[in-house]
Amino acid sequence: MTDTKSPRTATEGTWALPLLVLAPLAAIRLTTEPSTPWLAISWVLCALSALLVAAGWTTAFRHGTRGPAAWGTCILLHAVLAWQLIALVGQ
Repeated sequence: MTDTKSPRTATEGTWALPLLVLAPLAAIRLTTEPSTPWLAISWVLCALSALLVAAGWTTAFRHGTRGPAAWGTCILLHAVLAWQLIALVGQ
């Protein structure tokens, strides 16, 4: 059986890039207390991740998604993004 979805459909990779942008934030937040310069960098990285998420949703709406693994990665990304934003606002 062939896959009839467009090759540009949203996959795990669509959501992996913003998740990789958030990875240093999560690692630093879990291991140490972030300093003031790191908090400024954190806001920039969260904004970049949010832009990448918006681009991912645009792809998902226009071309659909490929498989349930893409939705699992999407849910993980949104959970980490929400956690980081709540932690940043709480600082």
